[in-house]
Amino acid sequence: MINIPGSTVLRLSNPYAAIAYGQIAERSINPPGAIYAAVNRLMWLPKFGPPYAVLSSDTSVEKVELERPWMLLTAWRLGLDGPVTSVEGAKSVLEHRTFMRNPLTKVSVAMPRPELTTAVFATVKTALDIAAEVLRRLGMLYAGVPPG
Repeated sequence: MINIPGSTVLRLSNPYAAIAYGQIAERSINPPGAIYAAVNRLMWLPKFGPPYAVLSSDTSVEKVELERPWMLLTAWRLGLDGPVTSVEGAKSVLEHRTFMRNPLTKVSVAMPRPELTTAVFATVKTALDIAAEVLRRLGMLYAGVPPG
């Protein structure tokens, strides 16, 4: 097993690489488990998120019912998130994800599309309100938090 002694600072925008490097580092500002919890929406949506539904299937999607613009997000952030404004659009996205080779894309989260989303950089010592609670709950010392 590889272990990096001492302290080092790695700035990584890829959360999966951050989890991997965090596993071999002696100390990590944001522990690998906290990063995993942050990218897995199913860990934090029940407490902090808006109403949502989880969709997953090993076969093609037969029926989708949407009344207003919704966000279709992967449970794990893979850069496949986006707004869906029609039933046919949602069906197309879900069918595409179902047949992708990456199994993480098969779990989609549908939630009402917010009017505005802005990313806020927060540290556990300076964050206020829900951003501070999210960081504490996830066990992170800093993160970009997108309130919507």
